[in-house]
Amino acid sequence: MKLGILGNGQLGQMLETSIADQSDITVNLYDLRAFDETSLQQFLNDNDRISYETENIPAHIVSQMESVEEKVFPSLKALKTFQNRITEKNALRAAGIDTAEFHAVNSLADIHDAVQKLGLPIIMKTTTEGYDGKGQFVLREPSDATAAWAEIGNRELIAEAFVPFIREVSVIGCRAENGDIKVWPMTENIHHEGILRYSLYPAHGFSAEKQAIAERYIEQIATSLDYVGTITLELFETEDNLIANEVAPRVHNSGHWSIEGAVTSQFRNHMLAVTGQAITDTASKFAAVAMINVISDEGPTAAGEDMSETYVHSYGKEARPARKLGHVTITAANTDERDSKISQLEGLIPTGVWTK
Repeated sequence: MKLGILGNGQLGQMLETSIADQSDITVNLYDLRAFDETSLQQFLNDNDRISYETENIPAHIVSQMESVEEKVFPSLKALKTFQNRITEKNALRAAGIDTAEFHAVNSLADIHDAVQKLGLPIIMKTTTEGYDGKGQFVLREPSDATAAWAEIGNRELIAEAFVPFIREVSVIGCRAENGDIKVWPMTENIHHEGILRYSLYPAHGFSAEKQAIAERYIEQIATSLDYVGTITLELFETEDNLIANEVAPRVHNSGHWSIEGAVTSQFRNHMLAVTGQAITDTASKFAAVAMINVISDEGPTAAGEDMSETYVHSYGKEARPARKLGHVTITAANTDERDSKISQLEGLIPTGVWTK
């Protein structure tokens, strides 16, 4: 089988590597930045199945993908649903998943309407594109409306009510063509300036009840769209519930720990699913795991004496501010050992962000 992946960044490369042992599958990566209609159509025609590393695929490319819609996994329906934050919120609610209250915004007047409907503060976001904190504006006072529209407006936006959350977590699952679903353990995710800095397993004090809610959520959204492949649901944990924040119809940064830390990684199960194979065990192989992003404007790794079972992944990218250059995964026999190792890598984490 020939499998084409739209996108040749670090996610596409890790997807390809994850099934390097399967000699009967040839993986071809397409550079979206080098798009032209002829080369894309040839790529779509030449591969037996098509997947993608990102939902941020330009509309003209998505339109061309419709000619081979039946061999795109996850489906074009799922891709289009999660490309837009309003259709995403509606899909989550239709699947019985709690979200923040929201309001569509297409003008400055709509922002004032959103303030009246949702109260303050509210989070303004572009409905398409935008990641790692890009395309967002926090509205704290009614007078901020003009600045918000000037900074990210003149396009469709979504206004979301602020959720008073305890922390951010994510649940990642994979659904096979036959409907089988497997879910990885939850991680607690710590962000700084809109960028994920590190993820921790286990999420300290995360209850079995909330774990069950998260697993039910991921199963409900995947089943509702007949989804095939790995899917990620970012969640706000509140005192008594989990509130859906955003969906990524793909492998996700918070799941990179699974390469070394889980029986089967998020990348391998995605590739198994989209090539029509059975997906396999998602359990953690260790009692504690951490994933730390290497961001280009942070200091060098300052490894200490005992850094065994630590894995460094470089993406081969040129450094520039706030760019993810790689990640480090730490595996450990317990959370104390994990946290001790993280403390030896504090140079990768902004001051005050590592608080354990």
